[in-house]
This record gives sequence, structure tokens and C-alpha cells, in this order.
Amino acid sequence: MYKHLGEHYDITPDEVPYRLDTLFETLEQTFGVKGARTLSKAIARRLYFRFNLQFVETENYRLQDYLEQAKKELLLQKD
Repeated sequence: MYKHLGEHYDITPDEVPYRLDTLFETLEQTFGVKGARTLSKAIARRLYFRFNLQFVETENYRLQDYLEQAKKELLLQKD
């Protein structure tokens, strides 16, 4: 995936967190909409696990949506 992103979108692995829209588009093109959503959920689950957050699957959420939700929860934990 990193190779594809680098060759077609000039994105390095370090830039991926800042270009999630492009990552998701690439996942959709490669695996279709359903496959991209499945992979996005798997990525989000792993991220939530790493930050000790409870993952709740939400219909029609994209990877970006799960990441925004995780940010909000982490900020709430800080307070």
C-alpha cells in the first residue's frame, strides 16, 4: 500500500496520517467500498486498542470519522 501511495500520489509513509482522505480513496479503488470500510474498521479497532479506548462500530463511519471520535475521547480523558 505504501508503494502504491508513493508511486501514484507521491505520499511517503510519514505523510499518511495527514492524508487519510487519499488513503481511504486508495482503499476504495483497490478493495471496493465494502472492503475499504472493513479495512478502515480494522485500522480503527487497532488504534483504539493502542490508546485503550472502547471501539464502537458505527454504520457508515469512515476511517476519518473513527479518528475524530478517538481524538474527542482522548481529549476528554485529559480533563
